[in-house]
Amino acid sequence: MRKILIAGKTEQVCESIASLLSGQQVSAVSVTEGVKARCLDVSLFDVVIISTPLADEFGLDLAAELRDKTRAAFIVLTKSEIADEVQNKIKFTGAFVIGRPCGKAALLQAIRFADVAGENMKRLERENVQLEKQLDDVKVISRAKACLMQYLSLTEEQAHRHIQKQAMDMRKTQRAVAEDILRMYAK
Repeated sequence: MRKILIAGKTEQVCESIASLLSGQQVSAVSVTEGVKARCLDVSLFDVVIISTPLADEFGLDLAAELRDKTRAAFIVLTKSEIADEVQNKIKFTGAFVIGRPCGKAALLQAIRFADVAGENMKRLERENVQLEKQLDDVKVISRAKACLMQYLSLTEEQAHRHIQKQAMDMRKTQRAVAEDILRMYAK
């Protein structure tokens, strides 16, 4: 069952959005004020739907703030006349903006699009973490090569080969060998 946070100006607005999701396996939590939405643990939700304006604010700041706290799919409902302007203001959040009034099919399609975009973001974040680790490994290995070049008078190729050979012989990663070298020489 998917958990959905619905933020709208009134309970009736929230209920009308929830009724569009009837027939889906969802559990909806409704709030009418941005202050209340900020108090919730939004990481528990799969989808966040904000119907602008809220009772205490327009809702775009809320979308931006909540976006930093969760990887949920974000949908912002607003008047059709200002939908493009709203999209331009919050495009950095990755939220999908839909003009009101919208039907069940449009809302469900937007949720599906937001889910796909969210999965792509998660994949890119995983790749980014992996690339950062590889870059960090290269930095450590480069520092170890510099130590070998300085203290053992090896060329860069010889130092690189030394680290590779040690890694193979000791069945360690090149980074682990490089860290051992740094502990030994760089004090």
